[in-house]
Amino acid sequence: MTEEGERLSALERHVRKFWDGHIVESAPWDRGPILERVPHFAAYRVYPQRAGEAWVYVTVGSSVHGSAVGGIEFFVMSPVAADIHSETLAMVSHYHSFEAHRLDVGSVINIGRPWMPDSSMDHLLVSLPYPYGPELEWAPAGAGSARFLWLLPIHKSEADFIKRETLDEFESMLDVEGVNVLDPNRNPIV
Repeated sequence: MTEEGERLSALERHVRKFWDGHIVESAPWDRGPILERVPHFAAYRVYPQRAGEAWVYVTVGSSVHGSAVGGIEFFVMSPVAADIHSETLAMVSHYHSFEAHRLDVGSVINIGRPWMPDSSMDHLLVSLPYPYGPELEWAPAGAGSARFLWLLPIHKSEADFIKRETLDEFESMLDVEGVNVLDPNRNPIV
């Protein structure tokens, strides 16, 4: 197995181990230019175990570029299963694959469409994986020490606030307001 193949296998094991007990299945997206820029891109869908828990869509392979270690994998949480989340992950991974567009904690992306049908949120905040913590965030060395970051859907007004103020202020407001991040129709907090 190639070094890249070993890293991909280790990334998939990391995802499956973290969500042990959940159904984890492939949720492919191969339309558009994603595989030209990120040839190892794959998306997985993690089923919730109980009603009200999130569906999670997560990348495996966004961080694998030749012999470089580190890199970022992404995930998005949703109240429902929907292919649009695989498309979002492909779009973000493609964008991130360009050196000029590298994403990190605090980056804000205008995705040009609602993150889910009928939602007014059309931006994503790249955030620490607060719902899951460092156990998910940091993949083992065999997986290239990739970092898993959360794509949190936000409103344009919130994106503007983060750019104008600070990420810390916005995250504090989310905590104080007790925002349900799985509500595709939540009101903006600013």
